[in-house]
Amino acid sequence: MRFYSTSKGFCIKKGLVTKMYPFSEIKRIELDEDGESYFLTTGHEEFKDSALHYALDNPRVYDEIRKNNIAFINHDLKKFHEKTYTEEELLPLLSEPKEVAQECADKYIRRHLGEEFSVDVVLDKDYEHYQLYFILKRNGEVMQLPWLFKLRGGRKYRDSFEGLILTDLLEWKASSKSGIYGVTEEVTDPESCRFIVNDKMKDFCEFYAREKAKGNDPVDFVPPKPVERLKPKDHLQIRYPVFLLGLFIASLGVAFSTVAELGTSPVASVPYSIFLADGGTTMSFGGWLNLLSIIQITVQILILRRKCYPLEILIQTILAFVYGYLTNFSCWLLRDICPARYEEKLFLMLLGCIILALGIWIQFKGGVAMLPGEAMNRAISEVTGKRYENIKIAFDIFYITLSAIICMSCLGRLEGVREGSIVAAVLVGLLIRLYNRIFNRAVVYVKKSRGENE
Repeated sequence: MRFYSTSKGFCIKKGLVTKMYPFSEIKRIELDEDGESYFLTTGHEEFKDSALHYALDNPRVYDEIRKNNIAFINHDLKKFHEKTYTEEELLPLLSEPKEVAQECADKYIRRHLGEEFSVDVVLDKDYEHYQLYFILKRNGEVMQLPWLFKLRGGRKYRDSFEGLILTDLLEWKASSKSGIYGVTEEVTDPESCRFIVNDKMKDFCEFYAREKAKGNDPVDFVPPKPVERLKPKDHLQIRYPVFLLGLFIASLGVAFSTVAELGTSPVASVPYSIFLADGGTTMSFGGWLNLLSIIQITVQILILRRKCYPLEILIQTILAFVYGYLTNFSCWLLRDICPARYEEKLFLMLLGCIILALGIWIQFKGGVAMLPGEAMNRAISEVTGKRYENIKIAFDIFYITLSAIICMSCLGRLEGVREGSIVAAVLVGLLIRLYNRIFNRAVVYVKKSRGENE
């Protein structure tokens, strides 16, 4: 028997049979690892299993507990809190840590980033917690930070770069429709609060300095004006064509790198090496790309499990196959290009990197979905807690190493992976950042010009 939660309720899977219990039909939930965790339905059906803990991994379940007035108690968390508070008792207690956090964060950021910077600390209830959100400002304006700097998670304050949990929801009393909370040490001990906040600000400033040295400077990002959300119809008419254009341009970049014969991009190097070793008898280069995409999608499903979104997987699969066939088409378009000298090959390889980076950047602007390789890296990052960039670098090294082994074993020489693969691994990322910076500055210039004209 296995428990898991969805947006509608709890699911129980026994063998091949899955039964859904909507939140509206659940009366009580108790969590206790030492005893028996269980939930009770309005029809007095009781389901006991310690795995019920995992069904509450999705924090949105706590919203449903409140909305449907489901009696709830977490015995395990209660053991760590000697004193508990109702919501009315709790809120006055949180004003002091908010003030302490505001003072410490603002002082630290001004000292290390400059006087034009400041921090706005916001208190909000986020699912099962009360949490402080730290939002960076420059000259009094909220900064639109790159995604690298943003707080992972968070319901309302997506632009926060840090968060600090102050409470735990221990119990929801259905009789009075109120929550019982325990507080963290940061609430009861101002010195602990100062230490934690300074530590978080220190981590952010160090991260900021490292990324700024790489070119990811938040100062370059201008807060955008609010825009109307695209309607579904507009989404189809604008974003998908832009994304498909990016796919085609990226496939051209890969095709140029294969024509150069100095090694292709790390992700494409494995299927291209297998294609060369096979002599093209089993499948085309695009076909091997499709097979790699299927493997990457399978890895996502295995590691994300119930957190996997079927629609996203379907879109990834369709786009991956489109990309494979576009790569075949691009290779066919360039079939007559046969560089003889090394200088010509080097030029085509660099041109391939420039085009590939442009295609990937346009895909990002389309904002439809990730290709399976990038989505797999993101999934591993979410599950392990490791940085996305480190996961990507590790897999790039793995792809290049595996390609070298395939080429040396089957061809006796390096062909699918060479110096061009190393150059692509470094250059493509730098070019994407360059395109993004040029685009952002162009947007600022156009907006200023329109303002002057008006």
